[in-house]
Amino acid sequence: MIVKFKKGIEQPSILTCIRSDGSMTWTNIQPALELHDIAHYVVETTLGFTEAFYGMIAKGYDIGDFELPREQRPVDLIPANLPVQALQTEHIVNLLHPGYLSANAEFDLLSTLRTVLAGKEIDFPEILSTDKLHCIYQRYEELILKWKGLEIGETMEMIF
Repeated sequence: MIVKFKKGIEQPSILTCIRSDGSMTWTNIQPALELHDIAHYVVETTLGFTEAFYGMIAKGYDIGDFELPREQRPVDLIPANLPVQALQTEHIVNLLHPGYLSANAEFDLLSTLRTVLAGKEIDFPEILSTDKLHCIYQRYEELILKWKGLEIGETMEMIF
């Protein structure tokens, strides 16, 4: 699947996903949420997850399905029915993004994630090691710098 982020300022940025069958889905992204969606991409591709946000898009869900009020979402996208990888990814992304922005060297994402997931009775993704986390941080930083370097109207394209 091709994942495209088109940079906007006066108008929102646009996230477009073109599936291998040629079908596509897109949405406007509010400023700063691009970094959240980029973090999803990095986590999912680094960990090989196929059942989180981009994996579900690749399988045919529309981005807009995730934006609907819970009671209007497809049954599979109601939080209680989401695959474990989707739940794990969301928690990793939510910890990764603030951790990156604050650049707090003492922040221990792995320990914090273990605690958060245990409190929600979600399994810890055993594939997530210190080395994998380092790869996630490195790739996330690369893509953020690439995103910030784009001119308005330019597109950053990646393969999922």
